[in-house]
Amino acid sequence: MPPTTPDDLGAWWGDAHDREALRVVAEGVRELAGFEVAAVSVVHEGLLLTVAVAGDDEAAAHLARVHTPIEELLAEMALAEDWGPLRFLPHDRATDRLDRWSWVPDIEPVPNRRAWHPEDLLCALLRDDKGEVRGVLGMDLPRNRLRPDAEQRKVLEALARQAEQTVVSAIERRDATLSLEQELAASAYRRQLIDVLSHELQNPVAAISGNLELLAEEELSPVALRSVGAIERAARRIRVMVSDLLALAEVDDPARVREPEPVDVAEVARDVAELMATEARHREVHLELDLAPGPQVVPGVPSEIDTLVANLVANAVKYSERGGTVQVQVRPAIGGTGAVVVQVRDQGIGISPADQERLFEEFFRADNTATRSRPGTGLGLAIVNRVVRAHRGHVDVESQPGRGTTFRVVLPGPPA
Repeated sequence: MPPTTPDDLGAWWGDAHDREALRVVAEGVRELAGFEVAAVSVVHEGLLLTVAVAGDDEAAAHLARVHTPIEELLAEMALAEDWGPLRFLPHDRATDRLDRWSWVPDIEPVPNRRAWHPEDLLCALLRDDKGEVRGVLGMDLPRNRLRPDAEQRKVLEALARQAEQTVVSAIERRDATLSLEQELAASAYRRQLIDVLSHELQNPVAAISGNLELLAEEELSPVALRSVGAIERAARRIRVMVSDLLALAEVDDPARVREPEPVDVAEVARDVAELMATEARHREVHLELDLAPGPQVVPGVPSEIDTLVANLVANAVKYSERGGTVQVQVRPAIGGTGAVVVQVRDQGIGISPADQERLFEEFFRADNTATRSRPGTGLGLAIVNRVVRAHRGHVDVESQPGRGTTFRVVLPGPPA
């Protein structure tokens, strides 16, 4: 249902400043252009809703009640005379399309060839930058009972431009607010879904692993052993996914209380490199550490920064070709701010520009054979992004398909 009362309308559209600006425009039509009635309406779900009226009380009450379909008005305006920003529809061209929504003043035309007829229609269509009609400035009942002359039209054009700027700006702000609210609601739903999935999967995975351990003690046929091996590999992948889901849920929990402590990022990188050394050798990838002298300390949650660096290095090793090099670099940021830069560079398969735009989405994996051939959950970089944001840092990526990828994370130093 569209808003019908002033309070509902105020909550739905614009702020007090916007409504007052449009009321001033409507009053300007009366005082400066010489019309007894003026109204500004905005488009909402295909209907015109009046947000400011000046003049006749009967007209104001009528306009507050009716909600004209914008398509009907535009269809009628196709018959109107084009007066620049204004559209004038003389009564003898009008159809009965708008009769049920129109307010018609009770007047008799004066004896003049320019006489205003009570069924004449004059308005300005308020458009945004894309040309979409977002509102209407309408006026009726000229005091001299004549159709507006050139000077009156100039005044009306200026007022129409002012109304257009106010309406479009207010709607754009409202749309941006609604978009943000929807994004926050979707984000909250994703957090809840990930939290439920991560906990619900733990017990089935534990049961599968326990039964596999029991089967390992039995004498099985070669066919059965191959089946058990396949189940074990699948269970391992599910365990990794559950671990990632739990990590993502934990990092993304808005209720979690973080108590930062000094974290030596260089030491974290050294530990991660030691843990990844076996995997790197298995893939015939050279893992190279480049650490600035001395500790590189930032305030943070040690486990989260460890997860951040581990995910970046694991991804770099996984997506490298045999014989390639992965370089893990930790350096103080330029400028003496105390920030620390973590850079992980590989010579692997690279990432297309289109895929780079979605890298940090949950479960996203590039849709190409080289990526799909390597196991993964699509959660690692989402976790990296969440950790970086939680630590008030930022992460950048540079990559070209076939020429490798560089991730650069900046973690801020202690508050000044």
